[in-house]
Amino acid sequence: MALLLSAVIVALGTTIVGAGSASAAPPAPGFVGKTYTSTAVTGEQIPGGGPLEVSFPAANRIALSAGCNRHIGDLRVDNSLLRLGSLASTMMACPGPRAGADTWVTEFTKEPLTWYSVGHALVLVGPAAQVLLTEKAS
Repeated sequence: MALLLSAVIVALGTTIVGAGSASAAPPAPGFVGKTYTSTAVTGEQIPGGGPLEVSFPAANRIALSAGCNRHIGDLRVDNSLLRLGSLASTMMACPGPRAGADTWVTEFTKEPLTWYSVGHALVLVGPAAQVLLTEKAS
C-alpha cells in the first residue's frame, strides 16, 4: 500500500510534507527511460557471458536479462541503493552455457544493489559481482 501511495505521489510530481504544504518531488534518477548493456563484470561472471541488459522504463520499474529470460519488477531508489521487489520472468529453457544466467540474475539482485553513474556508464554492485554497463543508443 505504501509503495502504491509513493507511486501516486511521484506521478503527481509532489511530495506530501504536512497539512497544507507541498514541495516538488525529488528528480527521477538519470537512468530512468534508458537501457544499459554490460561491458565488464568483476567477480562472479555471467554464465554464457551475458551480456546483462538493464532497462528502467519508469522511475519505479526495472527489467533485466543476462542472456536467457527477461525479469521485470518494481524498483525503489534509496539514495545509492536500488531495492528490487519480486521479479516476474519469462520461462524459456536456456540450454548450454546460458542455463545458469537466470540464477545469476536472482543471486545478483537478492540484496539491494549499490549504484552510481559516470557519464553514459552505470555501475551496479551486488553481493558477488560488480557490473559496468554502458547506455545503449536510442
